[in-house]
Amino acid sequence: MRRKIIYLLLMALIILTVVIIPTSEAKAINVNQRVTSVSGGMSHSIALKDDGTIWTWGSNQQLQLGQDSKVSEQSTPKEVKDLSSITSISAGYDFSIALKYDGSVYVLGIGDGSPIYKVPGLEGIVAVAAGQTDGLALDKDGEVWQWLVGGRPQKISSLRNIAAIAVGGGHFLALTSSGEVWSWGANWSGQLGDGTMIDTDTPKVVENLVNMVGIAAGYSHSLAVAHDGSLYAWGSNTYGQLGDETTEMSLSPIKVKSITDAMQASAGNETSMVLTKKNELYTWGYGEYGQRGDNAETPSEIKPVKIKVEDTPIYIASGVYHSFYITDDGNLYVWGRNKNNQLGTGKRSNSNETQPCKVLSSILYDGVYSTKLFADASDWAVPELSKLYEKNLLPPMLWGNYRGNVTRAEFAGLLVNIYEAIKEKKITYPSKSNFNDIEKHLFETEIRKAYKIELVGGISATRFNPEGEITRQEAAKMICTFIALMENFPPPTGFRNIAYYHDAHLIAEWAVPFVAFAYDNDIMQGSAGNFHPYSNLTREQTLAIVYRIIQKYGWA
Repeated sequence: MRRKIIYLLLMALIILTVVIIPTSEAKAINVNQRVTSVSGGMSHSIALKDDGTIWTWGSNQQLQLGQDSKVSEQSTPKEVKDLSSITSISAGYDFSIALKYDGSVYVLGIGDGSPIYKVPGLEGIVAVAAGQTDGLALDKDGEVWQWLVGGRPQKISSLRNIAAIAVGGGHFLALTSSGEVWSWGANWSGQLGDGTMIDTDTPKVVENLVNMVGIAAGYSHSLAVAHDGSLYAWGSNTYGQLGDETTEMSLSPIKVKSITDAMQASAGNETSMVLTKKNELYTWGYGEYGQRGDNAETPSEIKPVKIKVEDTPIYIASGVYHSFYITDDGNLYVWGRNKNNQLGTGKRSNSNETQPCKVLSSILYDGVYSTKLFADASDWAVPELSKLYEKNLLPPMLWGNYRGNVTRAEFAGLLVNIYEAIKEKKITYPSKSNFNDIEKHLFETEIRKAYKIELVGGISATRFNPEGEITRQEAAKMICTFIALMENFPPPTGFRNIAYYHDAHLIAEWAVPFVAFAYDNDIMQGSAGNFHPYSNLTREQTLAIVYRIIQKYGWA
C-alpha cells in the first residue's frame, strides 16, 4: 500500500480517480489508478494509457471520440492524436473530459463543433468528472468547480478539502480528505441521501457516513466505500441496484450487508459493481444488456453476485449500460451493451456481451521501453527511468524533456510529495507566503511546504524563483536534508575534506558537508574527478538520484 500512496502523491495530485458517465465513480485512497483508467458514456468509451495517450471507440455523433465529423462510429480503440500528456479522463453521456499534466482541462465533443476544445477558467486541476450534461473539476487546493458543458466553470464556495468527486445523472458527490460525503443536485429518488426527495443546489453533508474512502454515482443512486470495507448505498432501487435484496428506494444510506471488504465501487445507470480486497468482482441491479457480467440478460438482480473474471482485476468502471475492469498485468476487459460499438470488440453493433471479454492487452505496460516515452532520454538513464516507471514512480510532471534542467519548483514538489507519502501525513504550512513569485504557481503549495520543513530557501526574502534551475550543490543540500528528515538524523554539518574533487575550491562553504555526505553514501557524485557545483541538474539525473535513494533506504 505504501508504494501505491507514494505513486499517487508523486503525481502531485490529490489522491483520487474518477470514471463517470452519467454514472460516475471516484476513489479517495488506497488504490493506484492515476496512470491508467477507462471510462464509458452512453454509447462510447475512452481509455488512458500510461504514456499519456488516450484511446476512444464507439459513437462519434457528438464528436465525443475526439475525431472529426467524418467518423460516425469507431468499432475498435483508436488513439486521439491531438491530445497528449493526459493524466485523467472521464466520459459523460455524449462527451468526454481529459485532464493534462499541467492542470488544464479539455472537452471532447459537443461545444462549438470542434472535436476538442480547452475549458476556460480552469488551472491547477487534479481531477475531472463528467455527468449527463455537467462537468466537475477538483483543483490542487481541494476546491470544486462545476459547469454545464459548453459553459464557463464556477467555483462551489461551500466545499473545502475535497479529495474525490463524482457525477450521476443529475446529482453530484464530493468526498473530503477526512472521509465525509457531500451531495447536491437532483434528488427525485433520494440519491442525495439527505432523507428527502427535494432538489438542492447547495452541497450538504450526508449524515451518518464517516471514514469513507470512495464514492460512486449512478443515474439516480449513490454508493460509498468505508475504510473498513463496508459499502453503503442510497437512492433509486427499481432494479435492486442498492443490493439490499429489495426494490424499495432509500432516502438515506443503508449498509449492503453481503459486502464486507469493498475496495472500489462503480455505478452504471441502474447497475452497481464492487471490487473487493481479494480482487473479486460483484455486480447487481439492471442487466438487460448483459452489463452485470453474470452471463445473463435478466432485467434485475437484487443482491450482489460474484462474476467470473480472467486474470486479477485491480480497477473497475461503468458506462451507462456497459462495464469494464483492468487487470494487474494491464489487460482491459469489457461487457454489456454494444449498440454503437462501445465495447470496442470489432464485432457488429448490437452484439452484446454478457461476460467480460478482452479488448486491449497490456494497457498498463504497453510500451514501457517505448521510444515515445523515453525518446529524448540518455541511454544510461533509460534503465533507471524504466524501473521508476514500472514501479509507478515516474510522475507525469517530469515526463519528457529528460535532458532538460529540473526547476526549483519541480524538485521541491517531488521531494515534498515523497516525504508526505512515506510519513503518511500532510505537512502543515502557513496560509500566506513571503514569496511574491509563487502565487498561483502549479507547485505553490509544495513550495510552501518545502520551505516550512527547511528543504528549500528563497533567493531573497520575497523571491523563490520557481522556474530557476537547480545547481548541483543546491541539489546536494536539498537531497541530504531530505534524507535526514526521512531517516530522523541531524543534517550533515561542519568541515569535511573533499579534496577528492579537483574543483573542491569552487564548492560553497555551506554546501561542503552535503556534497561530502552525498559522495560517501553514493547518492550524488561528479565526473572526471570534479563535482561541477554550479552546473545544473537535469530531469533524468534527478529521477536517477530519486530512484537510488528510494532503493537505498527501502522506502518502496
